[in-house]
Amino acid sequence: MNRFLNSFDFNQKKYYYCDLKKVFEYSSKLKKLPYSLKILLEANIRNADENDIEKIINTFVNRNHLKQIKFYSNRIIMNEFNAVPALVDFISASKNLSPKIMIDVVVDNKDSNEQKNKERYTFLKYYGNTFENISIIPPNINNLNQVNLEYLSTMLSMKMTEEKVVIFPEAILGTDFHSSQLNSLGVLSLNVGRLEIQSVMLGSSISFELPKTIGIKITGSLAQGTSFNDVLISLKNIIKNNNINGKIVEFYGRGLKNISLEDRTVLSKLISQYKGVCGYFPIDDNTIFFIEQTRGVNASLIKTYYEKQMLYLSKDIEQYTEYEEQIELDLSKVMPIGIALKTLEEEFLVKEIANKLKTFKKGKFVKDNDIVLALIDICKNTTNPSLLIQACLIAKKACDLGIRINKNIARFITFDSLVQKQFLEKLDLFKYLEQLGFIIKEKKDISLNETVSLDIDKYNLNVSYIAFSNDIEEIKKNRFTKSKWLFSPALLVAYCLKGNLDFDITKESITQDIFLSNIWPSMNEVNEYLEKLDYSVYKDLYKDIFIGNNYWQELVYEKDKTFDWDTNSTYLYKTDIFNKKNIEYIDIKNARILALFDDNISSEDISAKGRIPSYSPTALFLQSKGLRPDEFDTFENRYANSNVIIKSILSNSKLKNKMVSPKEGGYTKDFQSSEIMPIYDFSLKMKENKIPLVLFAGSRFGIGEINDWAVKGLKLLGVEVIIAKSFSKEYKKDLIRVGILPLEFIDDDIDSLKLKGDELINIKTNRLKVNDKIDIEIFKNNQSKVLTLQSRLDTSIEVEYYKYGGVLEYLLKDNLN
Repeated sequence: MNRFLNSFDFNQKKYYYCDLKKVFEYSSKLKKLPYSLKILLEANIRNADENDIEKIINTFVNRNHLKQIKFYSNRIIMNEFNAVPALVDFISASKNLSPKIMIDVVVDNKDSNEQKNKERYTFLKYYGNTFENISIIPPNINNLNQVNLEYLSTMLSMKMTEEKVVIFPEAILGTDFHSSQLNSLGVLSLNVGRLEIQSVMLGSSISFELPKTIGIKITGSLAQGTSFNDVLISLKNIIKNNNINGKIVEFYGRGLKNISLEDRTVLSKLISQYKGVCGYFPIDDNTIFFIEQTRGVNASLIKTYYEKQMLYLSKDIEQYTEYEEQIELDLSKVMPIGIALKTLEEEFLVKEIANKLKTFKKGKFVKDNDIVLALIDICKNTTNPSLLIQACLIAKKACDLGIRINKNIARFITFDSLVQKQFLEKLDLFKYLEQLGFIIKEKKDISLNETVSLDIDKYNLNVSYIAFSNDIEEIKKNRFTKSKWLFSPALLVAYCLKGNLDFDITKESITQDIFLSNIWPSMNEVNEYLEKLDYSVYKDLYKDIFIGNNYWQELVYEKDKTFDWDTNSTYLYKTDIFNKKNIEYIDIKNARILALFDDNISSEDISAKGRIPSYSPTALFLQSKGLRPDEFDTFENRYANSNVIIKSILSNSKLKNKMVSPKEGGYTKDFQSSEIMPIYDFSLKMKENKIPLVLFAGSRFGIGEINDWAVKGLKLLGVEVIIAKSFSKEYKKDLIRVGILPLEFIDDDIDSLKLKGDELINIKTNRLKVNDKIDIEIFKNNQSKVLTLQSRLDTSIEVEYYKYGGVLEYLLKDNLN
């Protein structure tokens, strides 16, 4: 521990910490850092060597966004979908090593096919019971976001150092948007790819450029007729008009008191979905209240630490905090919005909806623009009780006023988690939705009243389906309703009371002399009920969190440090891309060209996603294992089996390899035999003959979502070098993480060099260094051409990764020793 170590006493115990107030003495600018950057500053200082401290401080003082900082995670959280492939790779490379930091795996797979899940579940149970620093939360508990937010997160981490208890902020890594929702708790949480996760499992930190920050100031309170759902839509529109890519978005302002912690989780997730680093909410009184209620603990230590560190939300935040960019979101100016589900989603202010209606035909029972189906779907919004409370309070007032809903409207509510239903029942509110005719059903059982559906068909009516749901594609499938709309639960109930969309709900009466203003609850009313929420349900929900159901308990595995791989399995098999090496220079001889691609080859072009199509190379392999087409499943569900996924690499039917033009698909040409063959078959042939492969491409190679198989797959095919005009930033990093060398053209390209694919490539250097220029020799018809390329080993650590064959190999050299 360095010069900034300090301590304080709490409940007769001494706690040590890296004192940010001491760090702030170096410059007043540090005190004005956003809260999220202060947390990053603390972690970088706490983990630094004395020689690096001045450099770190200068990076933060100057907000130098070209300088690298580090993210030190003390916990990883994944769902089983991402965890199983990551752990299969880890155990394939590291043999019997335990992860160096804590990993929580939440099995939130909703697929009830026990036979399909058996292999993966058995593997997870084996791993959790065999190795240290990993806990498996079995199925049937809840989704990853809920269990993390409501149970797992501790806010503070503790570590024994030289017999001192050192405390510091919890910092989380995950592999999907859900883990980013923990930023709503004031816990800095980032999403990364599986390859980065694996390096962190071995104790590595993550390096990235110091991000810029955007401060979103929340002011005011919601006006009548609006809900948090409208805030979400408004923020989405703000984000679309402001570039948040690669930036931290931090929320502050007096209006935050009007946004519950459950609502904040949705905003944090939204920021990550639009490629912000994270959407961070500083810890405040709402956070402490939530922690104490959901965990049944006293959070005074957490509050004390964050206050001492000036990390607790201050009323004077605007005076003491400087953001590179600032945006204001005034809640009082947010308007109620409906979303029309057409080919594209189209937003309308609800006061304008009636003006958009164009047909007015009548049937015997219903007419155009009547609402015939209403759905409140809580499947994807289980941590957001304020929206439901608002809807229930409207239902309560309607019942008190004697308003009922037309029987022609089929009304349903679906719950993925019964926690929200229990909340509403304990508040004595859910009964009002039931009194208005809302029935709990699964989505697959939702249907219209028969007389209504017959009327719609007979008179060709344009009737409406209104919903609160994330499952948009399922809603669009309903054949009886030409008009489909998304509303907040409260507006949905209000529209049902009227029965059609042909009126201005903000001004015109719902029934007789009753208007929306007569039944819309104030935010004070909603907040009163939020404060009454009975969080004791969490104690029941999580008391047996690690035990699992009977199916989980009956799973058996070999109690051995070495996992017994089943060679016949199509879901699980070890990954054979890890090979130890330690090179000081490059020496690649007589490499053959695998493919010549144009611009914009995406990660999905390289490694397929979605359902495995019949007659694809992967499907043919699965058929050879005795599987029927309905058992093929998705590529993603088979990511933990390299034998299956390798068949899909570069097999996209729309790929255009110039070596076989005009033929499209995953093909290449063997110029020794003049045979056009599948890329996979050609790679096998080259492997048998120990011939290395090189791939050429145009600009932006590897664009799109991060997909570790888009680089691991190429490594398995035998690709050692990729030469392109340019690379996607993250994809380039992932190539190096698996030991593939990325080189960029300086002036030339595939066309200027008139490459055909029959050339041999030699690459020889006498060194490996950062940002080097590398000469390659292109040999054809007894003639050779020397071409200078730019190496994209951009940092010293990337050079080290490449030397050892990849990041896991580099890290394992010390761990295995």
